[in-house]
Amino acid sequence: MSNTFDEIIGQQAAVDTLRRLLTTGRVPHALLFRGPESVGKGSVARIFAAALFCEADGLEACGSCRSCRALASSSHPDFTCVEFEKRPSDGELRKEIVIDQIRNLNHLAGVAPRQAPHRLFLIDPADRMNREAQNGLLKTLEEPPGNAVLILVASRPHVLLPTVRSRCFSVGFSPLSPGDLTTMLGMRGLSPSESQARAALAGGRPGTALELDLESMSERREELLKMLEALARPTGRELGLLPAMGAALAGKDETHLVAGLELLQSLLRDTAISAAAPESASSLVHLDLAQRLAALGARVGPGRAAKFVGAIDQARGYLRINVNRTLLAESLLAEFATSG
Repeated sequence: MSNTFDEIIGQQAAVDTLRRLLTTGRVPHALLFRGPESVGKGSVARIFAAALFCEADGLEACGSCRSCRALASSSHPDFTCVEFEKRPSDGELRKEIVIDQIRNLNHLAGVAPRQAPHRLFLIDPADRMNREAQNGLLKTLEEPPGNAVLILVASRPHVLLPTVRSRCFSVGFSPLSPGDLTTMLGMRGLSPSESQARAALAGGRPGTALELDLESMSERREELLKMLEALARPTGRELGLLPAMGAALAGKDETHLVAGLELLQSLLRDTAISAAAPESASSLVHLDLAQRLAALGARVGPGRAAKFVGAIDQARGYLRINVNRTLLAESLLAEFATSG
């Protein structure tokens, strides 16, 4: 994990914003780090906390003072991470952040810091706070204690209440370009060929690139591309396979489905680029599939591909309300098949 802002690749706008806040000393009481999953929002939040707490001069944490050592060992008394907790009943991790956690945050926010100039609370993932928890946070957001700083990390900021979003200073994060991600992976010791392959499959997300099973992810990408190719101009046979395709896309759980939807979006964005601007093929994420994506783009056109990217975003929002995953996946593929 990176320890300083200088080590962060591909998030220059976010880093510049945070450095400005540290330079001026005007740190907002609440910040919203928004952007795709696994692009480094949580890591940058911890770097920001270290810089804010560091006892040495400068905009970077020194790494050796009392505060830096305490943060590195997860023992700093003024840093609290609010994340998924285990249920007392069965020891399984909850899938949401609940009101009791926010009540504890609210209590601690009113207590003076013990060591640092501020108490800092990292809520990650903030977009998994249930509605009661979000409402419970509003009082602290509306009337923040002077020494409290909150960082909300969200991959889906749209599911946060507007009243929560409006009270936060927003810092945007983006997927890394294939080139930046390949460079980052090379710095981690991966070979050029593996770095390129992982960058193509990770959708610009360093965390995903490092953790993914390269062989199985490549197989999944091939499966999804074949679905798109089959449904671009479907016959009765392909339409008859929609239930099986939907089940394959939905997979065994929500995580599997979300990963599949993100991969579909990535393929379709490349398809739209191939159809609208063939001269930009070198910018494709899935550069190794350039010929097939160009052929798919010629069949579906840039408008249809772009429209389906938006439909996938909408489908991901529906997951918040616990819809049937397989039905959602099948309906989405059917929409693509019948939109030509």
